[in-house]
Amino acid sequence: MQRCKNGMKLDDLRTLIAIAQQGSFRAAASALDIPPATLSRRLQRLEDTLGSQLVIRDSRNVSLTPLGQSYFERCQPLIAELETTTTELQDSSHSNPRGALRVSAPVGLLTYQLMPLFNQFLAQYPEVTLSLNHLSNQHHDYSPEQYDVVFRVGQQPDSSFAAAKIGESQRILVASPHYLASHGTPEHPQDLNHHARLASVPEFEWALTDKCCPTQPETIWINSPVRMAIADLNSIKQAAINGLGIASLPNYVVADACQQGQLTTMMDNWYSPPRPIYMLYQRLGYVPAHIHCFTDFMRNALASAC
Repeated sequence: MQRCKNGMKLDDLRTLIAIAQQGSFRAAASALDIPPATLSRRLQRLEDTLGSQLVIRDSRNVSLTPLGQSYFERCQPLIAELETTTTELQDSSHSNPRGALRVSAPVGLLTYQLMPLFNQFLAQYPEVTLSLNHLSNQHHDYSPEQYDVVFRVGQQPDSSFAAAKIGESQRILVASPHYLASHGTPEHPQDLNHHARLASVPEFEWALTDKCCPTQPETIWINSPVRMAIADLNSIKQAAINGLGIASLPNYVVADACQQGQLTTMMDNWYSPPRPIYMLYQRLGYVPAHIHCFTDFMRNALASAC
């Protein structure tokens, strides 16, 4: 709630103006969209602050005292100008947002899904700047003091951020045609125990669920030793393209390689449980217009892409 320097609340001034303009407590409360009791309390607080009676109340009529009338006539144009200026500033901020955005995101999600949208946003809003100085999917390494918006894959712990689900990450099994020609194509999850596995840290265990039995689905965990473990999805993808083994990677990471014939999917009757993709942003307090604009843009862009 806005306050003047002497502790007076602007809402209390608006209350007096509404009473003067509407001619009754009920009409004034309706105009301000507040209960009559709240209106009476605000008026009383204003009179207590000024140490003077501003309104004469009786069973039928409401009128201003001479001091109340004088105060209304001097305050009304000032409040009107303040509200006009505030509206103009808000409209300007939303139509032409400006400011710095601090963003954190996982490398794979950034490269294959987010970066094209970031480029579109910055082209549309040239007075917004964006910094990506921390690329991670860790759940414990962000705070509102460090970042304005955070993108993460997987369930998120409770935090001071609001979390909006903006999509899902579905992992699929892929290998190069050359590797499958040399080592055979696995037909059952247990067959993976006899193949070279390429794992992204920390996804060392793979869970595969049978699509053919939706009522009683069977889930098999594969935890055989891995040949290569790297905390970078693109490096695992490249290792799979080079024929070093079988990888479990998000569909958006390998879509281009599959289309180009560099990678082949397998065991399509088995799937890994999808993982949610979240956009996290400040939950409480004042949020600048350029951050609101960015989160709305990303939410709408990703919804239309699904």
